[in-house]
Amino acid sequence: MISCTRIHLPPSGRWADRNIRPQYAIESASWIWHPGLGSDDVAVVRFSNTFTLDEARTVRLHVSADERYELCIDGQWVSMGPDRCDANHWSFASYDVELEAGEHRIEATVQRLAHFAPHAQVSLRPAFILKSEGLDEQLDTGVGPWRVQKLGGLGFQTVPMRAYHVIGPSFTLDASGFFEPVDEPVEPVVVRGPVGKSVTGIVAPLWGLWPSPLPDMIRRPVRTGTVRAVAHRDELAAVTEADMRDPQAPAWQALLDGTPLTVAPRTTVHVVWDLDEYYCGFPLLTLSGGRGASAEVQWAEALYHLDDAQQPTHKGQRDEVVGKVFFGFGDRFVTDGKPRTFRSLWWRSGRYVLLSVRTADEPLTLDPPAILETRYPYEPDASWRSSDTALDAATPIMVRAMQMCSHETYMDCPCYEQMMYVGDTRLEMLTGHVLFADDRLTRRGIELFDWSRWRTGFVAERYPSTPYQLSLTFAMLWVSMVRDYAWWRDEPAFVRERLVGVRAMLEHFRTLLNDQDLLEDLPGWSFMDWGPGWFAGNAPDGEHGVSALNNLLFVQALQHAADLETACGEKAMARRNRALAARVAAALVRTFWDEPRGLLADDPAHAHFSEHAQSLAILTDILDETRRDRALHGLLHDEGLARATVYFSFYLLEALAKLGRGDLLHQRLDFWKDLIGQGFKTTVEKPEPSRSDCHAWGAHPLWHMHASLAGVRPGSAGFRTVRIAPSPGPLTSIDATIPHPRGRIVTSLRFDGDACSGTVELPKRTRGTFVWRGETLTLRPGANRIP
Repeated sequence: MISCTRIHLPPSGRWADRNIRPQYAIESASWIWHPGLGSDDVAVVRFSNTFTLDEARTVRLHVSADERYELCIDGQWVSMGPDRCDANHWSFASYDVELEAGEHRIEATVQRLAHFAPHAQVSLRPAFILKSEGLDEQLDTGVGPWRVQKLGGLGFQTVPMRAYHVIGPSFTLDASGFFEPVDEPVEPVVVRGPVGKSVTGIVAPLWGLWPSPLPDMIRRPVRTGTVRAVAHRDELAAVTEADMRDPQAPAWQALLDGTPLTVAPRTTVHVVWDLDEYYCGFPLLTLSGGRGASAEVQWAEALYHLDDAQQPTHKGQRDEVVGKVFFGFGDRFVTDGKPRTFRSLWWRSGRYVLLSVRTADEPLTLDPPAILETRYPYEPDASWRSSDTALDAATPIMVRAMQMCSHETYMDCPCYEQMMYVGDTRLEMLTGHVLFADDRLTRRGIELFDWSRWRTGFVAERYPSTPYQLSLTFAMLWVSMVRDYAWWRDEPAFVRERLVGVRAMLEHFRTLLNDQDLLEDLPGWSFMDWGPGWFAGNAPDGEHGVSALNNLLFVQALQHAADLETACGEKAMARRNRALAARVAAALVRTFWDEPRGLLADDPAHAHFSEHAQSLAILTDILDETRRDRALHGLLHDEGLARATVYFSFYLLEALAKLGRGDLLHQRLDFWKDLIGQGFKTTVEKPEPSRSDCHAWGAHPLWHMHASLAGVRPGSAGFRTVRIAPSPGPLTSIDATIPHPRGRIVTSLRFDGDACSGTVELPKRTRGTFVWRGETLTLRPGANRIP
């Protein structure tokens, strides 16, 4: 048994010298690859090296690969990576490995999916690199005696999923070729040698290495679940009542609970396995005997009803399976008769698993299957309890959505895309601010988006991503994302680094203003919300014309940039941003205010109106008090408004919170409370019919529970002061805890009409104010009694 510790190296202060002069030890090694494979070949290869130590020692290793690697020493798993990134900041990981004296074998399995690769996977060309500190001649790639061989028995298939689905291929693993060598190992070729010291400033091509700041993802086996149905037919088709009562169901349940099971020869059986929770993980299936048998493991978030043409249509109640079909995605494993543990090459996600076993002429024995759970190691540092038990009961599915959508990056959804979008990620980060003390993934996401500006000057809509995608409505939200971090966390140096990108991007936006001081015909996809009747999520006139919503987001971005400049002591830059924000705001009122309806229109023709426009108008303060009150009245009572769905409802709730209307905010949370009764284990992408059952942008009510109902927010940049202004609506009690850069904030409050009582605990060196019904109390570090 070896001991392995993840080491986090700080980024080099000379980042501009990347690939010009060496910045890290790993750059003195060479990138290597299989000599018989080209850049476009789809393959999985295994690099190996045997070495001997005269005495026990700790060896520091630095490792990376393109596209993905998995590193083992003496058969023990060490690392998987690299963390998803871009070519100019290619991630590498570092480990201290304690090794005994004697012979050791180090292996790295590297996959190259080429055209099958997920859209979230950026790649230049296939290669592997490893650098040791102190065992250069034995272990460094390009120097040490590394060998490589291609693994066989692999099949790759793109499976149609009736929706945008870009997480990579389905795998077939045939044990007869995958576990046994198909050819002799050969000496790898050097793809690129060490980075040299370029006195002329010439940049070496290919990867610019960058130390990953993230911890290793969770990697733990989980045995769980309930057998919902067993069917004995060639294809499962719709689940029947008889399948629910199959006589073999108890034996399959015993398998899940820990008792091996043997399937007879020439048998086909389908088992609907309910994991009882939403999981992201690698399926682990140990099979023995049964030469030529196959086991297929398909994953789904829910089963589907059939339409009149017997095609999958909608999911309905997520707990139900009878009369519904399993339409999923997964992998197939083929046995060679020897005991083998199969695992997919990439993780899968969902609540339901369909295990389909087909035997040949021999019986097949299955050991109890497991899920090798993987995700970012987030566990809540927050707590919430209130007088609304239904709201409290909904919090676990929101927390689970956050966990399932947090990996090497944040992601919109684990089932369909696994990509980090700005709009989704801003809400995920805000929710993370009140849930988790760990902010490494938040910083990682902010800087990845910063790095995405290279192509157009604007932050990419999603990143890392192939192909590159642009949305200026999302790009503007990156400014807000940086501002959020500057207030909720105390990292002024990190914020100042990002301010360079904020300034550069806003300069590009200034070039898009027309002669009326309004943005017009924005490049890319101006996504706003999945509003009913809005083509591809564009607001009216948002695709090519002049949209109120696009311009309201621009005003918000300028205001948030001004806040950042002020926090960093750049008063002149702050005034410049606020001046432009005021000009655009005035143009917005002139162009879009509809006096007869008392609302801000979405388009210059005043043909369309929405909750979105009223919400953003309130948040940006572009309306005087009279118009703001009319806009609020229309927001509440005008039945002709386009309604905000799950994503944009964050901004609607924020507008209500700004006006101190916790009563109205609380009413809007009924949608989330109802998810439990519908059988959801995580929050959804949009109202039914929802494509994705796990979308972390839908977890944002957690933030509003703490920041709006309990009213706990930063009072200044760096969370150096706290402002607590509860707006509980009908709640009579709130007991909540959130992390803070210097500890935690604990509130225990009781509400009775106009009276508020309780306690507030602040961290050391942190002061604040408590605001209730127009009265302000001073809060000091430690325990404070209210009133």
